[in-house]
Formats: sequence, C-alpha cells, structure tokens
Amino acid sequence: MEQQRDDALFEQLGKNKKRRRRRVLITVLTVILAVALILTGLVIYLRRTVRQRFSSDTNQVLSYQVKTGTLSTVVSGSGTLEEDDLEAITVPEGVEVTEVLVKAGDTVAAGQILATVDTASVHTALASAQSALESLDKQISSAESDKVSSSVTTRVAGRVKRILGKVDQTVADCMTENGALAVLSLDGFMAVTLRTEALAPGDEVTVIREDGSELAGTVDQAAAGYATVLVTDDGPRFDEAVTVTREETAIGSGRLYIHEPLSITGYAGTISAVRVSENQRLYKGSALFTLTDTSTTVAYDSLLRSRQEQEETLLELLELRRFGGVAAPFAGSIYTEDYDELLAPAAVVTLSPDEKMSITLTVDEADILSLELGQEAEITLSSLGDDPFPGTVTELDRTGVSGYYTAVVTLDKTADMLPGMTASVSIRISGVENAVLIPVEALQQTRSRSFVYTSYDEETKTFGGEVDVTVGLTGSSEVEILSGLNPGQTVYYTKELTIFDFFANAGMPMGGMSGENSGMGGSRPSGSQRPQGEFPGGKQGG
Repeated sequence: MEQQRDDALFEQLGKNKKRRRRRVLITVLTVILAVALILTGLVIYLRRTVRQRFSSDTNQVLSYQVKTGTLSTVVSGSGTLEEDDLEAITVPEGVEVTEVLVKAGDTVAAGQILATVDTASVHTALASAQSALESLDKQISSAESDKVSSSVTTRVAGRVKRILGKVDQTVADCMTENGALAVLSLDGFMAVTLRTEALAPGDEVTVIREDGSELAGTVDQAAAGYATVLVTDDGPRFDEAVTVTREETAIGSGRLYIHEPLSITGYAGTISAVRVSENQRLYKGSALFTLTDTSTTVAYDSLLRSRQEQEETLLELLELRRFGGVAAPFAGSIYTEDYDELLAPAAVVTLSPDEKMSITLTVDEADILSLELGQEAEITLSSLGDDPFPGTVTELDRTGVSGYYTAVVTLDKTADMLPGMTASVSIRISGVENAVLIPVEALQQTRSRSFVYTSYDEETKTFGGEVDVTVGLTGSSEVEILSGLNPGQTVYYTKELTIFDFFANAGMPMGGMSGENSGMGGSRPSGSQRPQGEFPGGKQGG
C-alpha cells in the first residue's frame, strides 16, 4: 500500500515538471513571435515612409555660385610595382660556379663577390677564348679586302618598270622605304585584274590606256568572278589606269601591275648615278646603279661582330680570374638567385640597381592616342599613404589586343617600395588653370546650343534666365565655361535623387556619405579639388 502511494507521488511530480516545461516553451515562443511581428511592422512602416518621401520628390533643385579653379583630364589606371633595369649576372660557358654567396633580398656593393668559381675551369675557358680569337683574326685578315660592289647589276634579263632609287640616296634608306631599288618585268607582260564573269581564258580584248591609245590584250585567267588580262610590258606604265573592252563594249577598269616582277635589292652604299630608264630592256649583267661609300661585305662585318663578342668573353674571364669569383658590377640588391649548373652561360643572380621602379597600365583605344612619352604622372601607393609620387611615361605599346594597349610609367624608387605593391596612376593629358567652372549637371544642351539657368521660381517651380554658354574642357564632375558666365553668378539645376541621397539628407549614414560628398545641401566643391578614383584606361576630370 505504501509503495503504491510513493509511485503515485512520483507520477504526479513528473506531470508537474512536464507542465512547467511546456509553459516556459510557450512563453519563449510567444515572445519571439511578438518581437518578429514588431520588427516586421517597423520595416513595413519605414519602407512605406521612404517610398512616400522619396517618390514625392525625386529631383532636388540645387544652386551653384560660379567659381574659378583648376580642371584636368587624366588617364587613370592601376597596376603593381615592378623592379626596373634588372640585369642578369652570368658567367661564360665552361666556367663552373662553386658557391653562390648571396640570396634574394640581399643588398650588395659594387665589386662585392656574389659567387665563387672553380679556378681550373676559368683557365680552361681562357685558353679556349684565346684560341677562338686567333682563329677569327685569320678569317678577318683574309676577308679584309672584300668590298661591296660599286655597281648594282641584274643577273637576269628583263624590262625596267619601276626605278625607286634616287641619286644621293643611301641604299639602306631606299630599301627601308620601298623594299627595292628597282623592279623589272621578267615575262614581257603587264596585267590588269577585273571583276567580271563575261570573259574566258584566251579571249581577245582591247585595253584602252589613259592617253586613249589602245593595246591588244589576252585573257590569261578567269575564275570566281574575276579575270586577268595581259598586255605587253613595252610601253604601259606601272599602276596606269586602263579600261578593258570587247567588241566596243566596256568590260571593266583597273590598274596595271607587273605580271612577273623581280625586285633589285642592295644593303650598302650611296647611289651616285642611275644608269637605266623606265621601260628600258636589260640583259643579264646590265648595271642599274653606281654606288659610292660601299662598305665591307656582310661576311666581314659578321666576323668583326664575332670578334668583339669574343673579346668581351675574354675580359669577363680575366675578371673572374682576378677576383676569384663573380663580382657585382654595381651597387644594388639581389632580385633573384638564378644559378642552375645545367644552363650555359649560367645566370648566377639577377641584380637590381634600386634606382627605378615601373608600373604597366592597361589603356583602352579611346585613350592610347592621348598618351606620349615623357608625360608626367602621379602614382599613389595605398600601403605608403596618400602622398603621390611623381613618375614619367617611358614606354607605349600601340600594337593592341582586343582594343587594349599598354603604357609603362617609371618612378624613382624609395626604401619603402617593394615589388608587387598596388599602385594607382593618374596621367594628366590636358588641363586648364583659373577656369570658370560649373557642375556638369548644371549644363543644359540641345543639338544647337548649350545654356544654363540663372534663376528659379520657388512658387511656380520653374527655371528661367537662360544664358547661352561656350563649353571648354569637360571633366567627370565639372565643365569649363569659356564664355557666357562670370565668377559670382549663380546657376540653378536639378539633380535626380537616389535612395542613398535620401538617407544622407535624413542624417542616416550610408557607407560613410555626407551631404557634401554626395553633392547635397549647397554648393559643390571648387574645381581645384580633383575627385579621386581609379579605373583601367578611363578618363576622369579633376
């Protein structure tokens, strides 16, 4: 009996505990639901309020007192710092490096030993270099009397159709400009190609020259809607306009070209006389030009270059023997340690003089033509503060890939600068001082005129006082006014509000914006304050 009373008591205690847990859980869920409902209602209220206030006035009327300032147009971009004027320090072929004494990042002085070498390998390389010099000297001695011929001749017969070389012109200049000194016709024909399907190979046609004279022509080829007609090369000029007719019906027109051309070339000397005339028939061995100032032959010049290179190798080996190792040619820092015994001649280290650094920028096709070598630039390194460093445009690559080009800006290196640091670059391409400036939004433009409003009626909410202006340089936020306005005048304009402007005006911070920075609540900053920003290859005013 007593056991039954205990069991009943424990059962009642368990039920009471479960009821308490259930009540606590219900209370917590009720609180959470109430908080959620309150927050939802607050969000809906704020959203409705913002929509009502924002939609009621999406444009704000602003006034601006015209001032003078500086306006610049710049090409901006970003990149990373790179070491400039790097030099690979090598040892001649055959020399064995026994130990590299420095590592990347080390600072070295001029003459400091960077690596030791095996003395025996140096002596062996010296003997080999001296032997090579002696062999070259013998070859040079035998080729010393070789000269370029003083006349330019043809090795085949043909007719002169183009004379490109002129008296007192160097052969090199003529070749660079024209690709040849003269051009001969080898097979006796000039040709003209027409777009026509009315002719077939072998057809006889008449070719009418510019002076009205006629030549007999023959269709050589006809395919895919084109036909090639041949005429004699005795008389007609290169690039002469002709008309092809058949049975007094015009077939088409074109310009004559040499059917089988031969270019007469050269590489040295100055033309002192032209010994042929256009349309002249030449035979094998005929002279076309007489030359002066002819130099030695290409073979002789090549031998001299080889000897110079061998002399430099010999001097390197002598330096290695003298110092017992590879010495730094100038003071600087070790950029990389490169030694690999499998490479010959072996690169030991890459040395930086620590004088210059460079940034390579990507520039789009709209800006590349605005850049010139020597233009000044400002470089900002975020890791080193806001103060800009001066730089110069030193390289321009206008070959382009998909409409983008590259420019290299070089600056003096400081001790704090490290390769890989992010750099922002601004290159000023045009600018004006003491310019009359207004915000870009204040300028009203149509197809025929540019004007501003100089008054605004609050009651009728209408603009007035239209004044025609002449526009100068335009930046990203301001525009130069050349005539029509004077400093001190006031212009009125509207600016479309955004949700960010609403919160800024309401005193609610959005990303750190203030009324002044967002362009709200009064006058804009003067033109002397350049907006900051970066974007590859973009223009901005400042």
